Amino acid sequence: MEYLIAAIALGLVGLFFTLSRKKKIPLSAKPRIRKLASHIDTVSDPSAKVLEADKVLHEAFKALGSKGSMGDLLKRFGSKLPNEQAVWNAHKLRNRIAHEPMMSVSTQDAEVAVAALLKAVYSLL
Repeated sequence: MEYLIAAIALGLVGLFFTLSRKKKIPLSAKPRIRKLASHIDTVSDPSAKVLEADKVLHEAFKALGSKGSMGDLLKRFGSKLPNEQAVWNAHKLRNRIAHEPMMSVSTQDAEVAVAALLKAVYSLL
């Protein structure tokens, strides 16, 4: 009986550590994600920078083996990011840029959004 209790306890501890461990992008995909992230620095238009940074985070999620829209992925994995709310705000800005034809983004707002998205990307690397 004592062995059974010890085995169950050990199994629960192992399960806890497996579930709490942060999932990382596979080593083979990291160079591609880093290259996509570094490309953002070459984009001069603030709106385009936000769109590109959002794409990089989406690619990072896909490299983890996740599928779905960015909104769905954020709902599923946002709590694992160090800056969940900032990423949501950046993604909402991205949606406004993509869906509101006359949307204009300040350089400062774009920088905040891009920084949040890239912080999330690098937390997955």
